[in-house]
Amino acid sequence: MTDATDARSLTPPPAAADIEPAEPTRMRHAVPSFDLESQQSVPFDGRFLQPGALVDAPNPMMPLLDAIGTRRTSRSYSPEPVDPETFRWLIRHAMHAPTACNEQQWKVVYIDDADAIRDLLERGSASYLKGVRQCMLVCYNRRTDNREWLDHIQSGAALITTFQLLAHSVGIGSCWVGHLPNKAEVRRIFKIHRAYDPVALVSFGYYRNRVNVMPRKHEPARLIMHNRFVSEGLVLDSRRRTLFRTVARYLYYKLPAFLRRPLKPWTARFEKKFYYEVFD
Repeated sequence: MTDATDARSLTPPPAAADIEPAEPTRMRHAVPSFDLESQQSVPFDGRFLQPGALVDAPNPMMPLLDAIGTRRTSRSYSPEPVDPETFRWLIRHAMHAPTACNEQQWKVVYIDDADAIRDLLERGSASYLKGVRQCMLVCYNRRTDNREWLDHIQSGAALITTFQLLAHSVGIGSCWVGHLPNKAEVRRIFKIHRAYDPVALVSFGYYRNRVNVMPRKHEPARLIMHNRFVSEGLVLDSRRRTLFRTVARYLYYKLPAFLRRPLKPWTARFEKKFYYEVFD
């Protein structure tokens, strides 16, 4: 296997344009490409998207390409809470997401208790939760015979992705959170049935105003491989650094909660920061 320290200097994988199918093909239909400048679903001034406009003028029927292309993760929200009926509307339609064998075994814990959110924060969850008023914990039945591929995690993740697109279309931003205490601890906090696995926490709330646009990091040609995985050209993090963070995380979350609480201000310094985000 290619050593990660040398990966940056290796030849990149072949571009998708250089990969020819066995038989000549063409697109079945002419389809448009997404472009921030030409889309009309979310105001864009050349630098900032303004999804806050969707709060007063929701557009759940916006083109799918626009919903995908203008959605951005949001970690700061308007003080106005999302009402329960709107949340139920989002879940009702997110339930059209695919699941393994069409089992549809989701459960969603809606959380608006300030003490519960603060408790999660103090136990070592993502620091931005300090300003969050609403979130949901997506769970899925883990009693599956396919433990190798964790199809219950895939099924829960599909609901979250669909929820985030729907929420965006009606002016609700969201953030998918995996920076949480160990699953066993989360199960105890929220009294989750032993047959169910917490998949992720999702915070949400109405957009404030504008968000910075971060371009995608890769072209499709960097992602697409033909018939086999191409290892040449991979750029990987240092194994030593990853191992250190993995061990540190394991030890930190093994500490009793009462010891983690006073450590939270110190550990927050090592969390990934998102300085590119602009909210107002």
